[in-house]
Amino acid sequence: MIPVRTIRFDDIRETGTVPIAVVHLQRHANTSMHTHDFSELVIVLQGSAVHFTPETEDRISTGDVLVLHGEMQHGYRDTASLEIVNVLFRMDQLGLNLRDAGTLAGFDALFGSNVESRFGAPSHARFRLLAEHLTKVKNRLNEMLIEQRTRPAGWQFALNAHFMLIVSDLSRAYSEQDNPVMRSLTRLGDVISYVHRNYAQNMTLDDLAKVANMSTRTLTREFKNALGISPIDYLIRERVNRAMDLLRYSDITITEAAYRVGFADGSYFTRKFHALVGHSPREARRLKMT
Repeated sequence: MIPVRTIRFDDIRETGTVPIAVVHLQRHANTSMHTHDFSELVIVLQGSAVHFTPETEDRISTGDVLVLHGEMQHGYRDTASLEIVNVLFRMDQLGLNLRDAGTLAGFDALFGSNVESRFGAPSHARFRLLAEHLTKVKNRLNEMLIEQRTRPAGWQFALNAHFMLIVSDLSRAYSEQDNPVMRSLTRLGDVISYVHRNYAQNMTLDDLAKVANMSTRTLTREFKNALGISPIDYLIRERVNRAMDLLRYSDITITEAAYRVGFADGSYFTRKFHALVGHSPREARRLKMT
């Protein structure tokens, strides 16, 4: 039997004296079964993978959240453009003033005393964030990464504060996992992941329906119920977002950016870009970040 590797908190480079560390993995590779001596919050920003434990195998994709406690054995396989942020923490050492945290829907299931009292009896929770919640949590994670990287005066206090806000955000969002919108979004996970991986390829509504194993009518209805837009509109939005990143962070031309993300018609690209972003691709280029 192959021994299971244990990752220890004291070996994590990013930590200070505060028992929190944030690790951004832009291209997460397959990993064998391992465990930790800390708790781990995993947020999937992009891509997909199979997350496995000794008892379960689950496909995870954009927006999925995992919270693992105790000596939870787990690993990843079949990773596809998987980008995640891991927040490593020891809740019992943070010294947080939890006040009325117990009144937050989902806190007890994700971070509460019933979980911490089982530390050593491994447990984990999983749910999926809606797009607007994921954006909010991503912004908080970015703030944590900046504090950790630059380490200005008071950075560990700030890291604690941002983590508390994330705990609040996730505890509130967790309650939505059982509503109809969340169930629809879970069913759409494979399609959303497929769009994120293959946005530059030519794809039709029929192609997406095959991925979802639904009729085109059912897929369109599920998308509109969960996200408020059609599958093709979601694809266009993904392409525009990718093009905006190219224009802001690279020197390629507007035409080349449009082509790389899957637009064959430059004027159509410009119209869609302006409708979604609020200004033209040319203006986005002027706003290029250095």
